[in-house]
Amino acid sequence: MRTEMNKKAAFFPLVMVLVLVLTACSGGGSGGSTTVTVTLTDFAINASQTSFQTGVAYHFVVTNKGSVAHQFVIMPPMPDDPPMTQVKSAMLAGIDDTGLAAGASQSFDYTFKTAAPAGTLEFACHLQGHYDAGMHIGITVQ
Repeated sequence: MRTEMNKKAAFFPLVMVLVLVLTACSGGGSGGSTTVTVTLTDFAINASQTSFQTGVAYHFVVTNKGSVAHQFVIMPPMPDDPPMTQVKSAMLAGIDDTGLAAGASQSFDYTFKTAAPAGTLEFACHLQGHYDAGMHIGITVQ
């Protein structure tokens, strides 16, 4: 009986190591994707990464740490508060015009299909006045 308990006690650390290795190999995201953490504040966007690869699955976790609702979109630059219909038609992915309430988090998955040199795509918030207040950051896709 004691040998049976010793075998079980020795088996547990092996299982834990296997779980850790498999988690590390998966990229730390959901379903083998790479997790990108995005924080929205009044009025800035901070992201754990701004360079991406085509064909790689990304899991975006967006948290609004600001005091007002914010939007998060991935799209070509479009300054000057365009109409939300124009933003919706140009966005590749993100959290649309309903926005993300203060203190809330939301996530989504996205895989970039084509390359985008610097200046051709960005993370942005296009709620009235937010873009002009600085809520955009350029990204690149290779």
